Amino acid sequence: MLITWLYKKYKTRRARKLNPDGPEARAAAAETPEAKAERKRVLWNRIILGIALAIPVFLETLDYTVVATSQPHIASSFNRLDLQSYIGTVYLLTSTVFLPLFASLADIYGRHWALQCSLLFFLGGSALSTGARNMPMMLAGRGIAGVGAAGMLTVVRVVIADSTSLDDNNWQASILVILYSVGFSVGPTIGGALTTVTFRWVFAINLPCAVVSMILIFALLRKRTKGPQAPRRAKQSFGATEEAKTEAAVDTTSPSPTHIDKLLQVDWVGATCFITGGILLLLGLNWGSEGSWNRPHTIVSLVIGGLLILSCLFWEWLLERAQLATSVSPSRALEADPMIPFAVLKSYDVCATQLAAFTSGMVMLVIFYFIAIFMVIVNGLTAVEAGVQLVYFAPGMGIGTIIAITMIKLKKIRQPKYPISLGNLFIVVSLGLISWAIKGHSQTKVNIFMALAGVGVGMTFGPLAIHARFSQPSERVAIVVALNLFFRSLGGTVGLAQCATIMNSKVQSQLTSLGASSSSAAHLSATSLASLQQIDTLPPEIRTVIKEAFRNGVRWSFISLIPWCALSFFACLFLSNIPDTDRTTEKEKERGGNGGVEKKDGAESAGSSTVATKKVATEKVTNEEQQGSPV
Repeated sequence: MLITWLYKKYKTRRARKLNPDGPEARAAAAETPEAKAERKRVLWNRIILGIALAIPVFLETLDYTVVATSQPHIASSFNRLDLQSYIGTVYLLTSTVFLPLFASLADIYGRHWALQCSLLFFLGGSALSTGARNMPMMLAGRGIAGVGAAGMLTVVRVVIADSTSLDDNNWQASILVILYSVGFSVGPTIGGALTTVTFRWVFAINLPCAVVSMILIFALLRKRTKGPQAPRRAKQSFGATEEAKTEAAVDTTSPSPTHIDKLLQVDWVGATCFITGGILLLLGLNWGSEGSWNRPHTIVSLVIGGLLILSCLFWEWLLERAQLATSVSPSRALEADPMIPFAVLKSYDVCATQLAAFTSGMVMLVIFYFIAIFMVIVNGLTAVEAGVQLVYFAPGMGIGTIIAITMIKLKKIRQPKYPISLGNLFIVVSLGLISWAIKGHSQTKVNIFMALAGVGVGMTFGPLAIHARFSQPSERVAIVVALNLFFRSLGGTVGLAQCATIMNSKVQSQLTSLGASSSSAAHLSATSLASLQQIDTLPPEIRTVIKEAFRNGVRWSFISLIPWCALSFFACLFLSNIPDTDRTTEKEKERGGNGGVEKKDGAESAGSSTVATKKVATEKVTNEEQQGSPV
């Protein structure tokens, strides 16, 4: 993408030199000084945004991939190889369930301080893991670092989404995809290199990076991002006329909220129910995917987690009813801003895009895990060789991102719903083709169709967030972004649990039908990948049977994703059009340049003057509250 942009800039400048009377030269000459200054300001803001946010995004991605390759070495250092999976699981749990809470904190305390808080958590967790003396201390550090990762992931996306320009959001989303791709590509290599020295360097490398990031964000973004937002209750004047709302907005006599007011503004009850319920649900899914769905701890975890999530939704409904109440003053406990406003969940566009993010997360993680199982167990590749084959997904994702960016920039489209629908179609088709290639035992076809799936995921990755952001008012940007990230992570967890269950069931049934005892079949199907690599020591006829069973199990795992993705495809066909703020601004500038002002009579002119004065005062108060405009 960067190469394409540089090439276009080179062609434009060359055309101006070779043809001074050409359209490019005339357009450049006609550009006003104000337009040139605005263009330079936008470019400078983009550079500052990229510099300040690159390290948090890269840190969050790099940490997960580096630790993933180092987990066996870390667990072996404490003689707890049986707990190696929890090093990644604990981080994944906290980095998922804390996403909505940090969206709320970004509104209440401002983007800058929420991002600094997340970096502080990440720094503390990494320091604790670096100096860990036992496995519980290591897991505690990973959990704290996951909280910080949730904040970095959420607030960075919120800062980007604060821009009201469709083009800016499109460009910035592409930069995020590039940073994620780089992190996922170099992470395993860096992890392997650091582990050869000592596993502590895996976490210690985060410490100076986090400190540098905190300094850069303080210096570059502190006055360029939105500050604390007004409480949602203060923004709503139910039953009031437009004139009364405007007069309330310009009322500057109310004192600024204190630290106690801000703490009470946080939805602690909803956050506690959501975080606890989310952790229990994800733990239950993780245990169930290991073949223990009927175990008491799995059932209890899923049931209690589900009840807590329902309790959270009921509490959010109570908070919304309290905000709508005008005759009775609500109690102190009901003065908090809802962490997940019900108005967001009532939007079809938000629900459809979250479903698409859910299925996209499913496809991404299932491809990485189950294609590796197919290549290692069925095709007999080493773990390193299988990792090389998985790289085919990344170029496809990059191509899909470029296609989505180009489609949104086209003047005749300018809507993210089109790349979303096309990307979902690619995902559905690619899943069917992957299962067909696995059935035919063709590794080349699997690689090609895996790249096609990457194209589909890349086409939906950025546009989903853009469409959800522009389908809601600006005061809901933070929670919409957090929900998009949450459902993408949740989709990955649910997808792994579903596909692992289906694969184990298919393997067990096939081995049982071929004469193996039920207990032996269950043991083989539920064993870890590392243990299954020992099947090479078995007799050839038994080895062939086991490989065939796993090939069939992996194939049905991919088939099981098709209904989810097909539902997402049909849901996204009915997305509405979002407002194109860039075109609206251009048209307003053209009208202003032409001096096109309709004449009004005296009464109308006086009324419009009063309204304009109030609007200016309202904007002034809003700007003072936000302590600066978004980047």
